[in-house]
Amino acid sequence: GVVILVAAIFFGIKQKPPTQVSLVFWGLENEEVYSQAIQTFKEKNSYISIEYVQKKPETYEKELLNAMAAAKGPDIFSLGHNWLPRYKDKISAAPAGLIGLKDYYEAFVDVASFDFIADGSIWAVPLSVDTLALYWNKDIFNSAGIPEPPKTWDDFLSVVSALTLRDEQGNILRPGAALGASGNISQAADILAMLMIQSGAEMTNKSKTQATFNAAASLNGSAYKPGETALKFYTDFANPQRPVYTWHSRLAEPLILFSQGKLAMMIDYASALEEIKTLAPYLNFGVAPLPQIKDAETKVNYADYFGQAVWKKSKNAQYGWKFLAWLSQKDNAKIYLEAAKKPTSRRDLVVWQKSDPSLAVFAEQGLSARSWYQADNEGI
Repeated sequence: GVVILVAAIFFGIKQKPPTQVSLVFWGLENEEVYSQAIQTFKEKNSYISIEYVQKKPETYEKELLNAMAAAKGPDIFSLGHNWLPRYKDKISAAPAGLIGLKDYYEAFVDVASFDFIADGSIWAVPLSVDTLALYWNKDIFNSAGIPEPPKTWDDFLSVVSALTLRDEQGNILRPGAALGASGNISQAADILAMLMIQSGAEMTNKSKTQATFNAAASLNGSAYKPGETALKFYTDFANPQRPVYTWHSRLAEPLILFSQGKLAMMIDYASALEEIKTLAPYLNFGVAPLPQIKDAETKVNYADYFGQAVWKKSKNAQYGWKFLAWLSQKDNAKIYLEAAKKPTSRRDLVVWQKSDPSLAVFAEQGLSARSWYQADNEGI
């Protein structure tokens, strides 16, 4: 009895939590998205309080870097999936005993490990992974007698031509798809990178020191330039000399045109869903999987998302990670996803989200989502 008592006292003292820990958490989402999860965590860890602060996307990164420089950075903050090369010296890796590498690889979709594991450490945890998908206007398709959205890029080309309306002078009255330019297509860089990766371009060399998307690859024994092929495929949609000409730089942003019912197809993330529903509650549209290259053996989708990271200079870094490890567990991630209405980052929640008409496509695409190493995502 004495031994047990001594052990209990000893371990009790060792495990005693600090009196009070305050964490500040910066993110881009509405605080209601996190409120229930934070509340549930607090019930189990009464000594930890978490203050969530919503930031504006336009000024977020500037504010974050200024706060860090002034030694007033948040304990936890949202980190763009391609920001790690620029932030690695500013964040603390997950403590080894908290989330193991093997568990991370198994729990999350592959792209998360590609983006957030480096030098044998975990640097951030994603709660959601968004991907590019095909938005299509059902009324326009129905009127043209086209029953379903295209599954391959070959089908896409023929559908675009069939859905583009021009006047006698050849001016575009209704674009078949929003592709080809960059100034008035907000996702242009991502769409182009996605086409390059689908075409087989290696975006960087193995040591991640050089961009190589212009390099030649071998296709059936002959040299071919996937990056160049993808670029030409993309720009043809805005080239009046090409049969698939359907877009020009004087048109409004795709999301606006699509919401007005004046655009047949656009490629965008799940984040566009709420905006479309707000702008056009009665629009008859669908979301289909991103078209793939015909006869491709593996699907390639393209990811954009944030992970949550812990600031290196936080006095409470270990508790920041304690919260993130808790939040990213299956049941807790579910609380967040239901509030955020976003596609899951966890493999074991994909089937659960497949019954959600809005998110099913995105949840499934997360499994085959890809990303690429960007030394400076802003510059790119």
